[in-house]
Amino acid sequence: MKIKVIIFFTLFFFIASFDEVTGNDSITVIVNVEGFRSSEGICRLLLFKYEKGFPDEPSDAELMLSGKIQNGKTKFTFSVIPGKYAISILHDQNSNQKMDKTWYGKPKEGFGVSKNPEIGFGPPEFEEATLILNEKNNSVLIKLNYL
Repeated sequence: MKIKVIIFFTLFFFIASFDEVTGNDSITVIVNVEGFRSSEGICRLLLFKYEKGFPDEPSDAELMLSGKIQNGKTKFTFSVIPGKYAISILHDQNSNQKMDKTWYGKPKEGFGVSKNPEIGFGPPEFEEATLILNEKNNSVLIKLNYL
């Protein structure tokens, strides 16, 4: 009986300390994406903590999610530690996991980033899309751009 009690408390304290290390303070983030021209393919979300790889390099992203498109919209829900992030969205119409472009580099598929900056020549900069996610600011609306 004593061994079972010792094992129970050992496991309890191990799990409690593991919870502190793995992000007990995480928040739930909701990202709504609007403006899809069709429901073909998938929507890909990339969450970046740092400028490296933004906006389209999945290997540099903190998180990559894919979702279905319905009625010109989609929604993502995930958990993160509060902080500074940038989000990029791709309407991957042919589900090939990359943005298709013309021979001169113009995107053929819809895209968007957090804070919805005005689109000029080239992709938006990391700082233009950076936002602070916390308990009070955890909902994001991204509107797609098609060129």
